[in-house]
Amino acid sequence: MPRNERSPAVSLATPTTLPSAEVAEGRRHFGEFSLRRRVLLSQLPLTISTVLVVIAVLAIDPGVAMESTFLAIGFGGIMFLTLLAGTIPWHRLPAVFYWIIPLLDFVAIAPLWTAARSVLDGMVLLTAFPVFWLAWSGLYPILALSLGFLGTAAVNWWPYVSATTPFSDALMESSLTRPVMVPFLMLALGVAASILTRSMDKQRLELRSALDGAATQNRLLQAVVETSDVGILVVDGDGHDVLMNQAQRRTHFIGLPPGRDDGAEHELLLFEADGVTPIPPDERPVTQALQGKEFRGRIIAIGTDGAQQHLSVSASAMYDEEDRFDGTVVVFQNVTDLMDAIQTRERFVAEVSHEFRTPLTSIIGYLDVALEEDLDPVVRKFLTTSQRNAERLLGLVTSLLDSAANSSKVTVQQVNLALLVQTSVESVAVQAAKAGLTLEADLPERLDAQADPVKMGQVVDNLLSNAIKYTPDGGSVTVALRQVGGVDGARQWAELAVRDTGFGMTEAEREKLFTNFYRTEHVRKAAIPGTGLGLAITQGFVRAHGGELLVSSEKDVGSTFTVRIPVNGPATERSREQ
Repeated sequence: MPRNERSPAVSLATPTTLPSAEVAEGRRHFGEFSLRRRVLLSQLPLTISTVLVVIAVLAIDPGVAMESTFLAIGFGGIMFLTLLAGTIPWHRLPAVFYWIIPLLDFVAIAPLWTAARSVLDGMVLLTAFPVFWLAWSGLYPILALSLGFLGTAAVNWWPYVSATTPFSDALMESSLTRPVMVPFLMLALGVAASILTRSMDKQRLELRSALDGAATQNRLLQAVVETSDVGILVVDGDGHDVLMNQAQRRTHFIGLPPGRDDGAEHELLLFEADGVTPIPPDERPVTQALQGKEFRGRIIAIGTDGAQQHLSVSASAMYDEEDRFDGTVVVFQNVTDLMDAIQTRERFVAEVSHEFRTPLTSIIGYLDVALEEDLDPVVRKFLTTSQRNAERLLGLVTSLLDSAANSSKVTVQQVNLALLVQTSVESVAVQAAKAGLTLEADLPERLDAQADPVKMGQVVDNLLSNAIKYTPDGGSVTVALRQVGGVDGARQWAELAVRDTGFGMTEAEREKLFTNFYRTEHVRKAAIPGTGLGLAITQGFVRAHGGELLVSSEKDVGSTFTVRIPVNGPATERSREQ
């Protein structure tokens, strides 16, 4: 039935619905039709029923059909009202005006029922159509139900009002009281239809509100995604692109081979962070993301020559309600400027540090020669102070050079770690004794590993130097080396632990421990010499070996630094040997 497009409950004049499969297939919902068409469609059930009634009467009792003028009047009235329903521009009239059709339907049904009731039973059910129409319209519910009740009652008692049946005969035969329940039954149907309509209106409003909210959020999300400088790619579980924003499309074009206007992801020119080593197809970020893998901040290079860009790639998998892989979101952040800045800084530090090292080495050498002479005590004091500060400055320059060096590259060979650690312990033994410390070493006779002897030697030296430097007089430093793992084919590790009874650190200080130039508050207040670069450099060397550097510490109790590296060398080195 047609609904009131001006009703506060719902607007049908301009329905707001999202595209659906039904619309795509050519089917439309009732609420999407024009008001004139909806009025016509609401009238058609009664029209079709009327045609069937006339055909049935003609077939059952042609005499009644031919002789009854009421049948012709009723049939003609319904046809005329159907014509009006399809021709009048209802949208230009007040909404209540299309009530004219169902109300006049009662008038047309009355003579039709009078003529056909002697031939067919249940003719009174024709009044259900205008009753439902009025109830479903949504306009003035109480008035609509009242009119439906009165219309049904009028149709039922029409024969007595029209004098087709004598009133006295009808009264004696109880004909007047027999149809008394029909209007009430129709009223009950009308109430049910009205309640159903109001419930549907509420659901429809809630659905429309939800759809409007979803559409608003969708527009907002689309605007945010498209204006973002970060490339965003969403791929479903079957590997089909669901979303690619403008930033990612620009990045995609950078990676295309020369002369190509478009191409698949596997055709893009992708390289490792060095910008030279191609990334194998099965190790590409999107390929791994489609396998359900998640990662953060993977640095890659895309494109070649002057157009090459560096990207930080992160991926997060999506899962459906049954926890099955349903696609992935891959984010590409352009970090070219950051990479250039880091490389520029490293080159600057390396060059400046190198320029400082040469004259400092010369100064220290000449001071050594000068101090060998027979000098005045005051002059010797001045030269000794100059030599000490020059050596301190040389240590700082050396640390800067180590920090600027590429700690990710190691040259491995067979190394006896036990001998390497023993040599470092012997080198600091005198320093520990002068500081009043007890130095102990628990080392095996031999522990061979694939490692870079120079960098691993610096790792041990840095850890021992720090332990001695930050442990007060009377404390102790313990060095232990052992091999762990290797059970049931497990990976074998060389584990070095350096334990001291020094100042220790708080949890907050431990979190910043491996940051360049960071020094704890206690160390700064005690004015203990140092640059704050040693541990950052040490961690870089350990990671380059495929290992890890762990620290446990408690304030005023001491610290333990544990280095674990694979005995068979870094994974890249092993794969290269194979």
